Amino acid sequence: MLKTLIDHFVQWCYYSKDYAFIRDTPYGVPSVQSLHLAGITMLLGTMLVLNLRLLGVGFRRLELPFLAEQLWPWVKAGMALTIVSGILVFLPDPTRYAHNGPFRIKMSLLCVSLLYQFLVFRRVIRTVPEASSRGRNVALSAMSLCLWFGVAWSGRAIAFFQ
Repeated sequence: MLKTLIDHFVQWCYYSKDYAFIRDTPYGVPSVQSLHLAGITMLLGTMLVLNLRLLGVGFRRLELPFLAEQLWPWVKAGMALTIVSGILVFLPDPTRYAHNGPFRIKMSLLCVSLLYQFLVFRRVIRTVPEASSRGRNVALSAMSLCLWFGVAWSGRAIAFFQ
């Protein structure tokens, strides 16, 4: 049932006239992929800064809740740009992505990363982490970085596995 639904969605995406301008123009896909990379860079850069501060490496003069408040709009903008452009990269050639192992891993990691970001990490960085144990902060940061960079690395692997 789910496979049939996914197959119908993939066929609709591929044959849709709405996305032909991306698929059929020489600069459509490269332009959207460039936006996707800009969003990834914004997202991973801000997450790296927040995680390094959580670890007590860099930006020590700034309280983490203050830094998080300043960077949160950039995190959201990076997420939004990455997700919207990622959908636009997917839609012109859905068959290629739907049957690609690294793409499936990327989507799974993305879901887990978003849940972790909003349910765990965001709550922690809004408090004063110095009151928490160092081991807890290291574990939270390691998990966050592994998830986000796992999304990026599996996305990069899409090009190498068909």
